Amino acid sequence: MVIDIAIVSLAISGVLATYRVLRGPTWGDRVTAFDYLTVNLAVMVVVAALRTGFTSLLDAALIISILGFMSTVALARYLLRGRVMR
Repeated sequence: MVIDIAIVSLAISGVLATYRVLRGPTWGDRVTAFDYLTVNLAVMVVVAALRTGFTSLLDAALIISILGFMSTVALARYLLRGRVMR
């Protein structure tokens, strides 16, 4: 019951974050929403792992978190400096 409510609320927040990524007024809003969207996706995978009992999904959540962090840093560096690497 609680896991079902968590899945529904995570899905709603994912839709709202996707809207903010697509229609955000500034690039800062879009980058922040994209970071939230990747965290939301990782939490959804963890909740799915709790529901199904597949512990290998936790590795996927870790990979999603790492990729989300790296892409947020790359987007922020690109927006601040105009390039990602030196």
